[in-house]
Order: sequence, then structure tokens, then C-alpha cells
Amino acid sequence: MECKEQQGKRGLISSMDNFKEDSSNQLNDKLNETRMKLFNMWESCNLTGLKQKYGESLKMIKERCFEIYEEEKEMYDKVQLAKMAIAEQNALVEKMQEDIQIANQKFESDEKQKQEVLEKIEQLKEEFAKKQEFIYTHNQENKAKLKELNRSAELFKRRMGLEIRRVYGEQLQFIFKYINSKNPEQLFTFLLKFNEEGNYEVMSCDPPLECMPLLQEKLKETNNFPAFLANVRKAFIALV
Repeated sequence: MECKEQQGKRGLISSMDNFKEDSSNQLNDKLNETRMKLFNMWESCNLTGLKQKYGESLKMIKERCFEIYEEEKEMYDKVQLAKMAIAEQNALVEKMQEDIQIANQKFESDEKQKQEVLEKIEQLKEEFAKKQEFIYTHNQENKAKLKELNRSAELFKRRMGLEIRRVYGEQLQFIFKYINSKNPEQLFTFLLKFNEEGNYEVMSCDPPLECMPLLQEKLKETNNFPAFLANVRKAFIALV
């Protein structure tokens, strides 16, 4: 009985093994069939043709894009040229308007300018006449002052050893002697001129006198030149 059971088990195991083998064989057959179908489909696709068509399409797209770029660039340049031309025309129009406005203003102001020029000429004539009168008066005053200086110089020359020399055009040099009793020939000098206002102006003094500005201001107030010379001589004596 045990032998029958064992025989039955062996038959069952053998049947199962046969089933597994058949199933495995069927699966392998299906896989091989599928593999062959895929391979055939892959081979049926013309990859070279697809690549060529893709390259041609890409080239056409690039060429068209470049044409569009060139057209837009040319259009942009034309727009810029048109803007420049418009700006130049506007500037020319503005310049013409300014010229017309200036011409109108000049035309309108001609009579006014003519009147102003005539008034200016009359004003210059009056100023010139006043200037001539001032110069004449100034010269007369200077001549009178020079005459007074000469008269005073003669007096001081006789009494005080004063000598006057004309130097540097209108400037006069006053030279005193007999100031220093120990050295009577020692020279004490100052340089004088008439300034633009017609007043006396001391340019230099040797030896220097601290009181010279005060003496000069007093001369301006009193116009007494002999007294001025006397005061200068006293100041020189005080230095000895």
C-alpha cells in the first residue's frame, strides 16, 4: 500500500515538473516572438531618413529665422534713419523760426536802436567836453601849483639851501642842505608828484619821516606848500 502511495506521489511530482517545463517553454517562446516583433519593427523604421528629414527641417527653420532677423534689422535701420531725418527737419524748422523771430525783433528795434545810438553819441560828446574841461582846469591848476612851487623853491633855495630837480616826467625831487651842522653838505630829499586828483603826493623820502603822511594830509587841507616845505625841513632837523 505504501508502494502505491509512493508511486502516486512520484507521478504527481513528475506531472508537476512536466507542467513547469511546458509553462517555461511557452513563456520563452512568447518572449522570443515578442523580441522578434520588436526587432522587426525597429528595423522597419528608417532612422537615417528621419535624421535627414530632421536636419533639413532644422536648416529651413534656421534659414527662415535668419531671413526674418535680417528683414527686421533692415526695417529697424530704416526706422532709425527716418527718425534722424525727422529730427533734422524739426531742427531746421526751429532754426528757421528762430531766425525769423530774430529778424522781426531786429526790424522792430531798428528805430529804437537808432534813437539809442544818437542818445549815446550825445552822451559821449557831453562826457568828452566835460573831460576836456576837466583836463584844461587840471592843467591850469598844475601850472599854478608849479609856479607856486618854483616861487617857494627860489625862496627856500636862498634861505635854506633847497634845490628842486625834475625827474621821472612830472615828478620833482626836493633836496635840502645845511640840515646837519656837523655835515652841511649832507642831502635830505623827498620825491613829489601831482596825482590824478590834482593833489600833492609824496612818493619817497630819504631819510624816511614817520610824520610825512600827516604833513601831506595837512598840505592837502591847507594847500600851503611853503608851510609844508618848512615843516618837512623841521622834521629832517629833528632826525639829526
